[in-house]
Amino acid sequence: TADQETVNATTVTNAQLQTMIDQGVTGALAARDALRSTNGDDSHNSRTGTIGHEAAYGMSWKTLMKMMTDKYCPRNEIMKLEMEI
Repeated sequence: TADQETVNATTVTNAQLQTMIDQGVTGALAARDALRSTNGDDSHNSRTGTIGHEAAYGMSWKTLMKMMTDKYCPRNEIMKLEMEI
């Protein structure tokens, strides 16, 4: 019943509640950072990952353009645009 729930409730001050929230957020961020460091991929695209300047300069222009075209100009989108014209 509602009366039993009220009796079993614990009083929490705003400061205590904020501390619990802060601890939860800190724990969640630490878990995210740990997972991110083990994956090494911030792009959410396991196919390519994040490419730095060193990697970009280490590949041919043709390879770089192919990667950029694949990412930013998907084939099915180009086909849709061609059909609209």
